Amino acid sequence: MRDRRSTDFKTTFLLVLLFAPVSLSIGAAGCSAPKPAAEQPAQPAQGPKRYVLTGRVVSIDKAKMQVTVDGADIPDFMSAMTMGYDVKSADALEPLSPEDQIKADVVVNGNDVHLENIVVTKKAPPPPAGSKPGKQ
Repeated sequence: MRDRRSTDFKTTFLLVLLFAPVSLSIGAAGCSAPKPAAEQPAQPAQGPKRYVLTGRVVSIDKAKMQVTVDGADIPDFMSAMTMGYDVKSADALEPLSPEDQIKADVVVNGNDVHLENIVVTKKAPPPPAGSKPGKQ
């Protein structure tokens, strides 16, 4: 009689030992399930964010439709740095020359970052007379 009790106890103990972790895992998974859509608070649609950039044009790449700007600090966005920015229209690059001082809007929409409303605030001085273009 003692062997049967011992065997029943061992069997029960092993079953509990096996199924307890499985039950706990299923229970924990159920607790962390997302709320149904009706219970979740509605989040407002996020539109593009705009920041004002001031800086100096370092270079222009019309083929890539990109301008590299040595920009000042942009509060709540980034520290001062030299960075290439895309533009959506090649026409935006036409009035620009290296060393021009500019002001523009940095538009950030997810991974899309580009410049809009580029305004030249101070034109670069013309090269000295007698110097060859591209050489310094």
